[in-house]
Amino acid sequence: MGYAKRTHHLAPEGAYQVLAKAGQLEAAGKEIVHLEIGQPDYDTFSNVSLAGIKAICEGKTRYTDPAGIPLLREVIAEDIGRRHGIKIHRDEVIVSPGGKPNLFFPTLALVEPGDEVIYPNPGFPTYEAMIGVAGGVPVPVPLLEENDFSFDLDAFDKLISKRTKLVILNSPSNPTGGVIPRADLEHIAEQVAKI
Repeated sequence: MGYAKRTHHLAPEGAYQVLAKAGQLEAAGKEIVHLEIGQPDYDTFSNVSLAGIKAICEGKTRYTDPAGIPLLREVIAEDIGRRHGIKIHRDEVIVSPGGKPNLFFPTLALVEPGDEVIYPNPGFPTYEAMIGVAGGVPVPVPLLEENDFSFDLDAFDKLISKRTKLVILNSPSNPTGGVIPRADLEHIAEQVAKI
């Protein structure tokens, strides 16, 4: 069976290749410190595991609202709002099985073949893959260590154009952990508003 042409550019994610090699080394008795994927080095908290088991035993195994259970979204909105001093409504919260669907679906919905998408580099390998699957043109913008791994704003200003359809922001960044300062976000928003 042949694969669709839009997938020809895809390659294995390097972190998973390193994880496989690390697993082989562990199986051979080597002690490994895992730095390859974002997997916590501790077990799920027992109260969370027990709550999941209890929910399954109570039959809570059916489809939910597509955006997630409303009460859960409300609690998340309240918690984030309280911690950041802002008002968030539960309708602004989506609960999903991981980050990739939340990245891929909007990209597929917004990006036409040839559209440019600016994304942080270094960054999550999925960015470039999803842009390519959508037919877009990946446009990496460097993250600067001296700017706490925020965008190189001079480079960003040169990269943004009428062809820019989407700008991906990730804060705190994967993999650097850098947080985009408010002034940088305001600069990026001003530039985006011009196109």
